Amino acid sequence: MNHVPRLLKLAGPMILSTSAITLMQIVDAIVLSRYSSEAVAAIGPSGLAVILFQGFLFGTAGYAGTFVAHNHGRGDLAGVRRSAWLGIHTSLISGVAALAFAWPLAQLFLLAGHAPQVARDETAYFGICMAGSLFPVLGSALAGWLSGIGRPALVTAVTFLSFVVNALLAWGLVLGEWGLPRLGIAGAALATVSAQAVAAFLYSGIFMVAGGWSDRIARRLAWPDFSRFLKLAMPMGLRISGELCAWTLFLVALGRLGTVELAASSIAFRINGMAFFPALGLGQAAGVLVGHARGAGEDDQVPEIASQSLIVCEIWMFAMAVLFATCSGPLMSLFAGTGPESARIIETGSVIMKFVAFYCLFDAANVMTGCVLSSAGDTGWVARTFLYCSAGFLLLLWLISWLIPSLVAEWTLATCFVFFTAVVWSLRFRSGAWRKIQVLHQHH
Repeated sequence: MNHVPRLLKLAGPMILSTSAITLMQIVDAIVLSRYSSEAVAAIGPSGLAVILFQGFLFGTAGYAGTFVAHNHGRGDLAGVRRSAWLGIHTSLISGVAALAFAWPLAQLFLLAGHAPQVARDETAYFGICMAGSLFPVLGSALAGWLSGIGRPALVTAVTFLSFVVNALLAWGLVLGEWGLPRLGIAGAALATVSAQAVAAFLYSGIFMVAGGWSDRIARRLAWPDFSRFLKLAMPMGLRISGELCAWTLFLVALGRLGTVELAASSIAFRINGMAFFPALGLGQAAGVLVGHARGAGEDDQVPEIASQSLIVCEIWMFAMAVLFATCSGPLMSLFAGTGPESARIIETGSVIMKFVAFYCLFDAANVMTGCVLSSAGDTGWVARTFLYCSAGFLLLLWLISWLIPSLVAEWTLATCFVFFTAVVWSLRFRSGAWRKIQVLHQHH
């Protein structure tokens, strides 16, 4: 288990960073619950829509970290800076594009058929967050650079500072405390964008101290390198967005069964985040180790890194599965509130948590093998295959919700979907096809 100490040293900060986005949205939801119920209703769909669009941009710009890790493993300092700049160029382009599309896309919420005030709140939240996309995407690219050179503790420090800024500004701007204007949901969006801007400026400062901004050669945008980067990075972004899209549509289908089923399933996803985000942090840490090994030409180390990382991840997921299966009622009651439907939400949620506990056991292989394959450069195949799997999942989901709509049937399908993708990724990794993919040019 020689790779485990390095994995855990990298994973701790990455787990904290991956969990921070969810924490920010939970803080926003808590503060908004003190403002109005319309704002709470609006943050669900608009928050998901923001993550859907930004997930693609995050995944694409953040993939610069994989290039950084490969160059770091090779001992090529100039290559490390060049790779970081690929992420910066991507974030600048996507930031301008998001700013241009923010207003027209936000207007689509007015056509969704939601209550007028909810629709106005959704439009405001989505528009402001999308317009400020440059900051989180630039932050993602530079966080990828720091993780790739094995300095994730700095990422954690910046993440936590931005989390504090978001919490304080959300309280002030949503509720009009401390002499600040009372802006409601727009205040929550402004708080989030401001916190992301603080993080982006801090990362830029760290990059400047490291000599990244003044390196004129690395800064130059070479089209062959950039198009090669996008060819590997964009499928990564598409897969993240695709996964979010599939699970969002799953929630929409559950919403047709009734409010209780939808509320219970939404809470189950939030609780599942306790298991999923640490597993994702472990997966990203394993990805950095894979990048270092492949960059150094030590491909034979990769299966060892993958199997040892999977064991660590599986131990974590097993512990969470036991917790979810045995304490489902108390966990659900934390989020179920005290309304007239609360008892039914807890009862329904307890059934759902048994499914979540069961699929956690496969999700470890899903997350870990997916991260390892992507870091090895196999992003195109992973994205294509995931698209086919998701299409099959959504088609079956549509048939079930049309012919035999039931909570158990739909959650059984979701569990089978997680199991199936885990098996597919594992078989792909074992085939060794990733060994033929070169992330970096040989002549660098």
